[in-house]
Amino acid sequence: MANSIDERGEQQAAEDLRRQLQERLLGGYDHPSAADRLRWLDEHPELLERIASVSWGSPGGSGLTPAQFREMLASVPLPSPHDEPFTHSIVRMLSQQIEDACGELGIPLRSGVAYGSTAALDVSATQFGVPLTDASVVSLSTGFITFCSGISRMFALSLPHEADGDRLKVSFAPGLVLARIDSDRDLENYWGKVIGDYAFGLGPLSGDHRLVPYPASHTRMQIVFSMERFALAHEYAHHIGQHGRMTAVGAGGDTNALGQEFEADLFALSIERYIGMRDTRPNIFSASGAAAALLLKCHDCVRRVRQILQTGEDSVQSDGVHPETVERIAAFEALDHQLPEAQRDNLKGMRGECVAIVDGVYQRLKPIYLEMHKRGVRPSMTSQAFDPPNWLL
Repeated sequence: MANSIDERGEQQAAEDLRRQLQERLLGGYDHPSAADRLRWLDEHPELLERIASVSWGSPGGSGLTPAQFREMLASVPLPSPHDEPFTHSIVRMLSQQIEDACGELGIPLRSGVAYGSTAALDVSATQFGVPLTDASVVSLSTGFITFCSGISRMFALSLPHEADGDRLKVSFAPGLVLARIDSDRDLENYWGKVIGDYAFGLGPLSGDHRLVPYPASHTRMQIVFSMERFALAHEYAHHIGQHGRMTAVGAGGDTNALGQEFEADLFALSIERYIGMRDTRPNIFSASGAAAALLLKCHDCVRRVRQILQTGEDSVQSDGVHPETVERIAAFEALDHQLPEAQRDNLKGMRGECVAIVDGVYQRLKPIYLEMHKRGVRPSMTSQAFDPPNWLL
């Protein structure tokens, strides 16, 4: 009983620290309340209806109705007054999946995790050890969640889909996908916008909402949940490995940091596979590691484009903590033995094809950003506020 009481106290300390971190990032900004977010839903019923009809246009239909979606959000418990239901519902769902998987696999979570989101618009996922406790705070920024939403849309729209009864055929052949993008100026511009918005500023620069019709909407949902869950599981790995207890990284870097990042990536990939492969329709982006690779590659594109706009060159320096993107993705091969032998080559190939697609698009967009630099376009150091509901749906 005493241990249970102590753990509850440490969990509360973690929630208190999470709230303080949220307040620090808000910097006095008046965050919209949960009631404001629900009112937004009431004021935009036509958008929700359209999303439901376009995104879930399969013969049997799927997904939540607008009324069910609102009811679900209204029921989400918000531990902090700075939580908002859209982003917190996502993090809560994914955290519970990760914690359930850890329980089933016998992985102890010690005093637990206070999970949630922050209002920051940059692309960040963080873990903080709570002083004098065995608990941690794990957060995804609002910018991170919207970034995953944008990537999943642009990638799903780029893949050739064919509905065959209850089955869905998707091609990942780089030649076919890149030809599709080359032939669709609007699609190519959308790639440039998603990458460019986060490179130029710290988030979406407009309220443009791109609907993803069925069957690509199914692929989009698999990608977005797999990317977000991988990132969250990566931060859980730092908690489980007690990396948050290490001395803060100084100017010279931390000799243990690179190894810890590789460990966190491989833990996250293992958990992601365990969860994704148990779905009614197994998530091939989870199993192959393709979603994790997409996330890493697209974030690397943002860093490189930002560097182009700043200096005219796209080489980026390591921060001394995180390995290079190509090394992180290559390390996934260490766990490919987890894949069923009959599917191993196909799933490994799919991951490589997704990486090749991003590389191909980046090479097509790079001259545009170089020209922007020549014309004097420079990254903004501030971000324009945007409405999360419009970007998450």
